[in-house]
Amino acid sequence: MLKAITAHFVVSVDGVRINCTKGSVPNYFVEEIKAVSQATRAFKGKIYGMPRKGYIQLEFSSSVPETTQQRLRNVWRHQPVKSSKPGLRK
Repeated sequence: MLKAITAHFVVSVDGVRINCTKGSVPNYFVEEIKAVSQATRAFKGKIYGMPRKGYIQLEFSSSVPETTQQRLRNVWRHQPVKSSKPGLRK
C-alpha cells in the first residue's frame, strides 16, 4: 500500500487489460507492457514508478515473473523526477 502512495505512477496488469491507476506512463512503455503480456500469456500484477536518486525506477509486485520484470526494465528509459521544491531547480 505504501508503494502505491509514494509512486509517481502505478500500472495494473490483469491479463490483457492494462490500467494506469495513478499518474501517467509514456506511450512506448504501455505498448511494451502490451507486447510482453501477449508474449508471456498474460501476466497479472502491478508496476510502480518509484522516485530513486533523481530518477523514476521500476518496481513490481511479487506476482510479476522475474523474466517479465527484466524485459520491462530493459526498455524503460529513465525519466528524471521533477522537483517540487523551488530552491532545487537547476
